[in-house]
Amino acid sequence: MLKVIADQRTIKKYTGQFNRNFKSFISEQIKVKLGHQGASFPARVLWSEEMGIWKFSQTVKEVRYWNAFGIGKPGTGSVLSIASEINFPWAGIDRKTGGAFAEDAWGNVFVIHRGKIGGGKKGVGKSLFEQSYRGVWSLMEDGGNINQVAVIGNLNSERFALQVAQFVKKIEMMKVAAAESIQTEMDFSEVTFREDLIGSETPVPEDEISSGCDHDLVVSELAAHLQQRKIKIGNDQESELFVVDTEQNRISHIFEIVTDVKEKSVMAAVGQLLVQTSAAAVQPKSILVLPQENISHYEHELQRINIAVIGFLWQKEKVIFPALEKMTFL
Repeated sequence: MLKVIADQRTIKKYTGQFNRNFKSFISEQIKVKLGHQGASFPARVLWSEEMGIWKFSQTVKEVRYWNAFGIGKPGTGSVLSIASEINFPWAGIDRKTGGAFAEDAWGNVFVIHRGKIGGGKKGVGKSLFEQSYRGVWSLMEDGGNINQVAVIGNLNSERFALQVAQFVKKIEMMKVAAAESIQTEMDFSEVTFREDLIGSETPVPEDEISSGCDHDLVVSELAAHLQQRKIKIGNDQESELFVVDTEQNRISHIFEIVTDVKEKSVMAAVGQLLVQTSAAAVQPKSILVLPQENISHYEHELQRINIAVIGFLWQKEKVIFPALEKMTFL
């Protein structure tokens, strides 16, 4: 179980590391007004072209470390609304502050969020977060309490800034979706891939948190690769990623992505693929995505039950799919 970090010096140290992790991704600083009309103040936000988000950080001495984020490149002098905040207490445990640092049994440090979100809209708040957020959930020893929290990312990972960016985008999409009407009929011409529909809704074991922080990045990058090839993709509550045959108006391929090396995780993904494909009138093709070093253990056996296997590997913060270009989706 994760354990919240309450020591003042340690929080200060990790806050510095939190901010440094974004430096290599920053494209430029932009002068804006932060807040809303009538209650804004001048600020310089850090814009990342690669991640598609801006960031503003400020220390409120003796109170908190404030980190605000938004989506899309702001214009100079524009008034920006904040999409989400990841704030840390100055010291101790402050459950009114959304963010915190937490440590696992192996000394890995994670940034977590308690689900305290705002936005000034009806229905947007902690209850929406708890009911709708999909990502990495974990139990955390929070002082004298044990609480369920969302794990944003692994502070020591090369991909930490990307993990944060994905969290920010998910929160914004979740807020937008809360204000829209629910679609009751599936029309494959309208199917889209939504990052806020990838990830888990339930806590994962402590030894799977680190790989879980990378899982959603792998799904999103795989989706981006398919979209670059003009392949129609989508996802929903049951499947994190699928390919749509628009001519036949059906799902043609279903993916399951596994980012750890546990056999039980692989078998669970295989079972999920079998259940999803058996339920369809015209069975889609099943594709299991694994770390590249794991492929040889499963590829031939899974081919016997008509499950294709492709691998991925990391090159620093970039995920690569060596065999993806060889696959056809017609």
